[in-house]
Amino acid sequence: MKYFFDTNVIIDLLGQNKKLDDKRESKEEEQQRKKEAKLKAQERLEKVLLEENSEIFINRLVFVEALRTIHFTHSKKFREAKNTLDSFTKVNIKQEIYNEAIEFSRFCHSKGVKLKGKCEAIDFLHFMTAKYYELTIISNDKDLEKLEEQYIKFLEKNLCNSPFHLKKRQ
Repeated sequence: MKYFFDTNVIIDLLGQNKKLDDKRESKEEEQQRKKEAKLKAQERLEKVLLEENSEIFINRLVFVEALRTIHFTHSKKFREAKNTLDSFTKVNIKQEIYNEAIEFSRFCHSKGVKLKGKCEAIDFLHFMTAKYYELTIISNDKDLEKLEEQYIKFLEKNLCNSPFHLKKRQ
């Protein structure tokens, strides 16, 4: 099976994740949260790697998003992370994907579906990248479940006559 790893899973693997709310947490709580997130991400990656013929894909945006979270003074960690990410196959974000991400985002907004966080546009882009290349997306983002539901409705609305979806039929 072919998988697209979302940035949040990669960041968790690197132990770089940040809390998603404004609640104060002690240093111990922060370390525990990061440790749990890293273990969960490692389990997900291990499960994928144990699958026969599994392949891991990212796009260059995931590559940049993940590596930029590593502090400048952590050279060894950066090199190791970069080497790992270099081993993943990178798919291009073609103009068709950008166009479809825009249309799908507009469709979702028209249905009252908005994603949490500052990276909404990027989430739509990653989602549509995975759809374009027919990859199963691996993410810790609960919003992607909403996108899966909306994507089915998006396809049912005959919005799939775009070149993006016609490519899939050939």
